[in-house]
Amino acid sequence: MKIIRKYDYVEMQIVEFEGKKRTKNFPEENIKMYLGTDDSFDSRVTKFLIGQTLVLNSKLIYVNPENKKNTIEIEIFKHSSTPQRYVNLMIELQYLNNQIATRNKKINLLEEAIATKENKISTLESDFKKQISDLQIKAQQVINEHRKKNDEHFNNQRIEEQKYALQEFLESLLQPLNNFELAIKSAHTIENDVVQNFVKGFDMLYSQIEQVLSEVGISKIEPKIDDLFDPTLHQIYEVKTSEKPVDTILEVKNIGYRLHDRTIKPALVVVSGNDVN
Repeated sequence: MKIIRKYDYVEMQIVEFEGKKRTKNFPEENIKMYLGTDDSFDSRVTKFLIGQTLVLNSKLIYVNPENKKNTIEIEIFKHSSTPQRYVNLMIELQYLNNQIATRNKKINLLEEAIATKENKISTLESDFKKQISDLQIKAQQVINEHRKKNDEHFNNQRIEEQKYALQEFLESLLQPLNNFELAIKSAHTIENDVVQNFVKGFDMLYSQIEQVLSEVGISKIEPKIDDLFDPTLHQIYEVKTSEKPVDTILEVKNIGYRLHDRTIKPALVVVSGNDVN
């Protein structure tokens, strides 16, 4: 009788049972192979067969130790021992195959690592490009905003300069104009037809001057008695003791003028103050 050894050639039929019910879990029932050379074959059957005494056309029964109701029925109908020189070659071939498999596994791991690194580099590159693009957009926005602010500033400055370009000239004109107005008011009190005819002409001229001044942005500051003193519009001419609240306007000495929203000649006023006694 022969002992079945690893690397022997066998032809066999395998049938698997679950209890008494026949199942078919093997890809082929009639199998031809060299034992121990096919890693894809069920290792349980291989280990079971190696070392068994060969009886051709008899059945060997493998019992699953995890579930004894599951059995595998094996019938070997052809067997041949493999010469030792071929066994040695098979061992060497199997060793080489294992080495190749190990190297292939390492290659696969390296390729996966390279792919991971490449993906990471690609992601970093994409993120970097996006950051650069975002920075460029932000920088351009800052430049545009700065340019807009400068344009607005220069435009406002130009408008401001245009608004107040005549300020110095108008300031020099207002005092004589105020004197002219006072002279006209005084002339109205003179009962003389000749003088009154002149006054009418002066009134018309003064109205025309006022109209021109209004068109360039000049407006009068005409405080009223009992108004409160406003330092942005008024200038104190004198402080008098009074029963009225402090800073109440008691008398208007001279009207003032504004150019747009800027006071260029404050109104002169007499205001009430605390009783020093």
